[in-house]
Amino acid sequence: MNIVTSPLLFSIVVTIIKQQLLVDSFSYSPTTSFTTTAAGNNKSLLDQVSFYRGSAKTCLTVLSSTKKDYETLNLICVKCNEAIENAQPEFIKTCKVEVLPSPVGYRLGLIATENIKKGDVALAMIYDDQICLTPRLATDVVWKAVLPDGYDGWTGDTGLIALLVLNELAKATSADGKAGIQEPKRNVNAQGLISAWVSALPSPSEMKYLHPISWDEDYQENMQSSSTKKIYRLLDDIDDDSDWLEERVWSKDRNRFPEEVTLNGEVYECFTPKGFAWAASIVSSRSVFVDGTLRLIPFLDMFNHDDAGVQEISGAFMGRFGTTKGAELSAGANRKFRKGKEVFASYGPKSAAEYLLDHGFVSESLSSMSTSVAELTFEMDKEDEFYNDKLDILEFETWESVPMEPTQSFDVVSELGRDGEPDPSMIQFVRFLNLGGQDAFLLESIFRKEVWGFMALPVSERNEREALDTVTDACQKALDDMEVGVAGDIDLLSPVGLCAIVRESERKALSRTLQFLSREKEALDLKEYYQERRLKSMGLDSEWSPEGSGSSDSYDDYDDDLAFGQSRAPGSGLDW
Repeated sequence: MNIVTSPLLFSIVVTIIKQQLLVDSFSYSPTTSFTTTAAGNNKSLLDQVSFYRGSAKTCLTVLSSTKKDYETLNLICVKCNEAIENAQPEFIKTCKVEVLPSPVGYRLGLIATENIKKGDVALAMIYDDQICLTPRLATDVVWKAVLPDGYDGWTGDTGLIALLVLNELAKATSADGKAGIQEPKRNVNAQGLISAWVSALPSPSEMKYLHPISWDEDYQENMQSSSTKKIYRLLDDIDDDSDWLEERVWSKDRNRFPEEVTLNGEVYECFTPKGFAWAASIVSSRSVFVDGTLRLIPFLDMFNHDDAGVQEISGAFMGRFGTTKGAELSAGANRKFRKGKEVFASYGPKSAAEYLLDHGFVSESLSSMSTSVAELTFEMDKEDEFYNDKLDILEFETWESVPMEPTQSFDVVSELGRDGEPDPSMIQFVRFLNLGGQDAFLLESIFRKEVWGFMALPVSERNEREALDTVTDACQKALDDMEVGVAGDIDLLSPVGLCAIVRESERKALSRTLQFLSREKEALDLKEYYQERRLKSMGLDSEWSPEGSGSSDSYDDYDDDLAFGQSRAPGSGLDW
C-alpha cells in the first residue's frame, strides 16, 4: 500500500515518527504540516495545498518507523560531518553548516552551526574533479576508455552524471575494490567525502515515492495527462540510453558493472535500467547549472528549498586570495539563519511542472497561482513545399542566433499584471512556419538574410491569421489532452495531488493565452503588415499627386519633381 495516498495510515505513521523523533532527540517542528485536504470546496485547488520545503532528497514518505532507521540516519549524519570536517580547507573553503535530520523536511538537511548573517556564505566548495561530478568528468576521465568517442545519449548531461553516480555507488559498496571504474584518482579526504555522500543519498525504495521518474506506472500516466511537459519523453530517453548501455557496455563485464549492490542494509539495482533511472532521478533533483555546466556537488546538493528571501547556489571565487573557482550558497540580503536552524536554498524560477519533474514537489510560491506556465511545441511540416528553404534559413540565417531546429518549444504564461501575450519569439517562429502562398516571395534568395527578422512583425493578414490559429489549436489540444480534475477527497502531497496542482496551473496559463489570441484575431484589420511597412520605408505610402499636397498654402514647399514622402515622381530625372 502506498502510505502517501492513505490519509489514515499516513497520520498513524506521522504520529509514530513524532514519538520516535522525540525519543532520538531529533529537532522536530510542530508547525510541519501533514494535513490532507479536500478538493470539493470553493477554494482554488492550489489554495488548499499544504506545501513542504523538501525535494526528492527530503523524504515525503517514511518507509518505516523503527528505531533502527533513525539510528541509521544518525550514523549517516556522523559520517557525513566527519568527512566534511576532514575536507576543510582543501576542498571546502567555508562551512557554517552540518548534516542533520531536517526540522521541517522529511529526511536530511543542512543546519547552521553558528549564526549566519545576511550576505554570509554558508557553504563554499571548490571545483575539483575529485569531488565535483560533471559531464566533462564522465566523458574525458571516468568513462573515456569505455564509451565510444562522441557518445551522445538521449539523456544528455543528466545521463552522463548519472553514470558517475552509479560508478560511485559500485565503488562504495565493493568489498574487493574491483567493482566500478577506478577513476578519478582521489586522496583520502576526497574519497571520504564522496563515500559519506553516497551513503546519504535516498535509496531506490525511498525515491519510489519521491520522484516521478521512480513513480509507479499509474502515477506516471497521471502525470503524462496532467502537463504539457510530457514525462513519457523523459522516460523514453532514459529507457533508450539504459538499454543501449546494458547491451553494449554493462553486460560485457558484470564484475566491473554489477547488477546489484548493498548499501546501508538495502539492495540497490546498480548497472541496470532501473539503477540508471534511480541515478537519473538523483541527478535531476540535486544537480545545479552553474558557471556554464551542470554540476552535482556533494553536500552543496543537500540544501532544501524555500521561497522566502533565499539565494540560489552560484559560482564564486574563494580561498585565501580569492582566486579559486567554486560554488557557494550565501544567506542573501534578506535572510539570516540562527545557530541550530536549517539553512535553505532556492531551486530557481521554474514552473509547477518543472519543479515536479526535476525535484519531485511543487514550490510553495505557486500556491497563489500568481504565475502559471505551460509549454507548447511546434514542428515544421515536412510536407511543406518550402520545407528545404525554411530549414536552410533556420540553420544559417537566423541572424546571430545559434542554428535553430525545426522543432521548438515555448512557454505560455499567466501572470499578474500581464494580459496573456505569448512569447514574441514563439509568434515569430509560427509566422515563419506558416509562410507561403503570396508571401512565399520572402523566401527568395534576395531576402534570405532578412526574412527571419521580417517574421518579428506581422507579414500579411492571411499569415497572421494562420499563425494565431496554429497557436490556438495547440492550446486547445493541450487542454483537451489533460485529464479532468479528480472528484472527491485527494491527498495533495501524493502523486495524484501533485499532478492535480500542475494540471490546474497549466490550464490557467493555456486559458489565459487563448483569451489573448481571441482578442488578437478580432484586431487583424488594425495591424500593419509587411507591404505597408515596406512602402512606408520607401516613402511610397501616400497617393501620388503631381500637384504635391493639393493645398495652395503648402504647394511652394514642395519640389516640382517630388510628391508625398519625398517619393520619386514618374518620369523625373532624379537618380535614386
